[in-house]
Amino acid sequence: MVNSIQIKSVREVHQQIRSLTMARAKILIVEDERIVALSIQTRLEALGYSVTANVGSADAALESIAQNPPDLVLMDIQLKGSVDGIEAANQIRYLFQLPVVYLTAYNNDDTIDRAKLTQPYGYLLKPFESRELCTTIEVAIYKHQMEQQLQQREQWLATTLKSIGDAVIATDPQQLITFMNPVAEALLGCQQAEVLGHDLSDVFHTIHENAREAIENPVALVLQKGMSVPLENQTLLITKDGREIPIDNTAAPIKNDTGNILGAVLVFHDVTEQRRIKAILERTNEELETRVAESTAQLRQTNKQLKAEIAQRQHLENELRLALAQERELNELKSRIVATISHEYRTPLTTILSSMQMLQHYGSRWTEEKKLKHFQRVQESVQHLTQLVNDMIFIEQAEARTLAFHPTPLDVEKITRQIVEEFRSKVTDKHSIVLACPESCDRTVLDENLLRLILNNLLSNAIKYSPNGGLIELELTSAQSKILFRLSDQGIGIPPTDQPQLFQAFFRGSNIGITPGVGLGLVIVKECVQLHGGEIFVESTVGEGTTFTVILPRLPNQGERSPESVNIPIDK
Repeated sequence: MVNSIQIKSVREVHQQIRSLTMARAKILIVEDERIVALSIQTRLEALGYSVTANVGSADAALESIAQNPPDLVLMDIQLKGSVDGIEAANQIRYLFQLPVVYLTAYNNDDTIDRAKLTQPYGYLLKPFESRELCTTIEVAIYKHQMEQQLQQREQWLATTLKSIGDAVIATDPQQLITFMNPVAEALLGCQQAEVLGHDLSDVFHTIHENAREAIENPVALVLQKGMSVPLENQTLLITKDGREIPIDNTAAPIKNDTGNILGAVLVFHDVTEQRRIKAILERTNEELETRVAESTAQLRQTNKQLKAEIAQRQHLENELRLALAQERELNELKSRIVATISHEYRTPLTTILSSMQMLQHYGSRWTEEKKLKHFQRVQESVQHLTQLVNDMIFIEQAEARTLAFHPTPLDVEKITRQIVEEFRSKVTDKHSIVLACPESCDRTVLDENLLRLILNNLLSNAIKYSPNGGLIELELTSAQSKILFRLSDQGIGIPPTDQPQLFQAFFRGSNIGITPGVGLGLVIVKECVQLHGGEIFVESTVGEGTTFTVILPRLPNQGERSPESVNIPIDK
């Protein structure tokens, strides 16, 4: 991570912001005063921008955008003709979703109030300087990009929640519904659009199956206690059309980093089929008992047959207990996954939202250095979300056994040194990363992408779980048929009871405290190692450090041709 950034001039600020958005952004100028328009175009081109067109009316602007879409529109509010700049901006926003920055010589309240309705990305009051023009453009383009990325992430999360098999309802702290997935819509008999903003108690009605008494709203208990609350046994959901559906599952709070409750999530599912299976098993047991009783009365001499019947019954009972135990474990895993993913998404999303709001409200009064600090917070949060999505996709592909494997001849030592240098540039002085390569490891056939995933995750963990710093040593050795990586740190270590579970998805050590993460890094490492047909071992002592050893076989050299994608089943 970059520890600090020193800004020596406004030009450096502009260069920093431009590197976060795009090189040579395309600008459309809509200004009916030709002298002013040409002056603006000259300034923009001097600043390195590309002007797609310089037009003087709304109609010409719309036509130009359709033919050559820009990245941003500079719009004069006072345009001649039947359509002024505000109405033109409204049409551009509706038809093309492009960011618009207003140019105006007027700042009266009526004009500003009308302009706000079009959600502009900035205002420039004539006359303005080139520095002000550049800053406003870059902030507007970057803000537009961040809003698009945030919208994509929100759509991805909503699609995920809509795709899971359980019913999901989310509320705010006042128990007002903020989300409902299709499974919940089907069970409750109402659409999300009908109930958004309504109190949960208006939609979610439950009673005790035997007592026929109303059950207290579980979300109310969650918001009151601040902890997960399981639904009572024998809970019946009363649907909109009066049907009674047996359900089971839990409600959990949604909290921010400081522990404040932002709302609650209710996850439940129809257990009608489970009850049907249970009833079948019960009837089977009853029939079995009847047959055993009849056989005992009629065939007392057939002791072997009776023992077989009893053994069969015990087998069915054991299977039932095992199925119930597996169901409980699955429910606990679902709750843990929902809580983990919710937390890992909520933190960066909150950072993005707060930074964008601060920039929107105070950006005009802040220094460029302070603005850049918030831009970096947003960028880091987006990178974190992207990495989490990539990790989840990787795990999904691994579970589906569709991970691509592309072995090619590599200079392993060179790649390893590059990765180590990248990490050295990110760590503080309290960490020291040392690479030892006793012998050359060039022209080894491995998958470069998977190799980078292995080393990046192991190095990242070594730094993360060495909060007090210390030496991190990576040793690379080569034998005739194998490549060996040994990574040692002086961190917190791994308790012996945790080590057998290290490579399970979403498992996190019992001694990591508040260190962030979702428990996928070592899972990814193991999958990458197994794709190569290799092995991974761990040695660790609490308080002294940890050593991971990765052994990868040298694959057959395929020459200089590009190998085809190979899908190799992963041994679970």
